[in-house]
Amino acid sequence: MSMPQIPKDLFMAAIEELVRLDQQWIPRNKDISLYIRPFVIATEPRLGVKIADEYLFCITCSPMGLYYPKPVQVKIETRFIRAAEGGVGYTKCGGNYGASFYPTQKAKDEGFDQIIWTDATTKKYLEEAGTMNIMAVINNKLVTPPLSNTILDGVTRDSILQIAKDLKIETEIRRIPYEELRSEMKNGNKVELFGVGTAAVISPISRISIEAEDYFPYIEKDAIMFQLKQQLEKIRKGNIPDTHKWNHFI
Repeated sequence: MSMPQIPKDLFMAAIEELVRLDQQWIPRNKDISLYIRPFVIATEPRLGVKIADEYLFCITCSPMGLYYPKPVQVKIETRFIRAAEGGVGYTKCGGNYGASFYPTQKAKDEGFDQIIWTDATTKKYLEEAGTMNIMAVINNKLVTPPLSNTILDGVTRDSILQIAKDLKIETEIRRIPYEELRSEMKNGNKVELFGVGTAAVISPISRISIEAEDYFPYIEKDAIMFQLKQQLEKIRKGNIPDTHKWNHFI
């Protein structure tokens, strides 16, 4: 986006100070957290298309419940695209969301909560959902698409892959054709499908529509995704040692 980089010391000091000021907002309910969102916007008064000379760095805090309080229902999107090779699909910028609004609203009008985007070239491979990275458990193996310049490098995605290794769960990073999901579920094989993200944490997918045909991934309590979620929550809350030094204490 050609925006200036925020110095790390300023970034961390600003977050620490705001959390101190807003500490009474931090909810005590186990399913509620304080959502922290840093962002940068251009602020100069100008008409025209150019890189800005003035920017504002802000941080917002908001008490937040579960982003998806129940399992989500999704559809595989094979007409519209969110991002293409050579673009900025890997960044957290407003334009990436703007491009997704219309097809996402169409999906919601059809009764779905979210879209799973496919690649722009072939429209055959899973990329990510509108608000989270996508993962699957196929034949007891955790599978997720590889990072590219069309997929956001999610922190939670990285954490879940590490936790899976810690728990000796086999992982595989590879392209996932949606036909593979359809074939596995048609054959009656157990397939878990879920999204991972800062707000979503781990959100199980209970229904997926593939070319107007519905399939129902496995979401029972013994699912591997819930083992991963439980482990991440224990680390976040300090109930088990944070061996990877992910937590930042204020």
